[in-house]
Amino acid sequence: MTNNLTYQTSPRLMQSQLAAEIDELFTTFVQELTYKEDYTLEDLAKMLKRCPINRVAIGITALRALTEFGDYYHSDTQTYPTPNGKMTIQNWVRSNFESMKGSLSSIVGKMIKQAYSLGCSCAEIVWTANQKEWRLKTINILNPLRYNFAGIQGRVDRIIYKSSLKTPFAIPYQKLIHIYNPSIDEPEDPRGDPQATRAYPFYQARQVLFKQWTTAGQRQATGLLVVQAPSDKTVALLDSQGQPIKEPDGSTKTQNAIFAAVAAAQNAENGSVFGTDIKNKVFSIPANAGEKFFNLALQYYQKMIFYSYGVPSTIFDDTASGIGNGGINEGHRLILDSQIEAIITNFRDEILEKVVRPLLITNFGNQFEQNLGEFKVEKELDPTAANARVLSLSLAMSNGIISTKDLEAVNKLREDLGLSALSKEEFRVQALNQ
Repeated sequence: MTNNLTYQTSPRLMQSQLAAEIDELFTTFVQELTYKEDYTLEDLAKMLKRCPINRVAIGITALRALTEFGDYYHSDTQTYPTPNGKMTIQNWVRSNFESMKGSLSSIVGKMIKQAYSLGCSCAEIVWTANQKEWRLKTINILNPLRYNFAGIQGRVDRIIYKSSLKTPFAIPYQKLIHIYNPSIDEPEDPRGDPQATRAYPFYQARQVLFKQWTTAGQRQATGLLVVQAPSDKTVALLDSQGQPIKEPDGSTKTQNAIFAAVAAAQNAENGSVFGTDIKNKVFSIPANAGEKFFNLALQYYQKMIFYSYGVPSTIFDDTASGIGNGGINEGHRLILDSQIEAIITNFRDEILEKVVRPLLITNFGNQFEQNLGEFKVEKELDPTAANARVLSLSLAMSNGIISTKDLEAVNKLREDLGLSALSKEEFRVQALNQ
């Protein structure tokens, strides 16, 4: 290997994307991306419907994601004319989410459940024109079993939706909110990485174990029935009326005494009465259902299902006093947040780009093209920390370290004091009056 390697790149080459985002879409005609996991989406969806452990784990994940998604905020405090009167951009955008069919929080929760467990989730955006205003009508979540992603030359540009009422049709990608759980090896794959595939083997094992436990419990109820009969004896073979069955030559048909006694005893398993010769001995040996083994195995499978979704199982462990920890501590929250952070970020970006951007540009022009606002969680500051920050800001302003004309610093101080933020105009007027 030489030490004088040189790299000559042209501006055109530097601006070109050489590798496709999706290698499976390599042709110039439309291709569909099919499901490629070891288990089908139908199998995973059935598991999520039937298994209470899976449902709880996904529910906790979605609830945590919902609390971290936040509300819409916009820094522009100026009011603008709308058919419903003057409103700030923040309030007007929020009014779209409030007036649409369904709530934004419900949509966020449902889509994150789908995306995290099944890999991805898509919803169709539907608009309406009302009173000279373009508004959001609804966000319709789609059944993940009914569509495939499609596109050309390495990029997804549509989904092919398979309706039960008509032939498959395409929905443009720009008309969709699409979130997914990114995989490690193919982070741009729109199908995502179904977290439920980690839980599925443990769910299957758990179902098998339940069946075996049921069988063991049945054996414990009846015990093991033992019949002792002379092995060197034969008895007459009887018909349904209790009469001996005859051979063609007129002799009586016979069978081994043990075989006859066992055949009669088999009816005892379902609680029926059976009869046998007085010379035979019948007794029962109590069976052991292996409660400790089954309890330990089921607890292990349950924990592994929780762990598959990054949910600490301790919050649901049964104890003598009831449910385990009874809550989610800081460590639990850190685990959950790390699992869903990428999906939440992706979801916020999708809403801003495909819902908020069209709303603002269509109704207010291009002035907000570079300032779409943001979704964030307003976290309450601890009173002690707020007091310390007020003191620090006050000292910094009085000593000239931070200018009293710094609107951001002034509004931060007002926030800690429980006062509303000042707009640029209000701050300018206030400065002139001082």
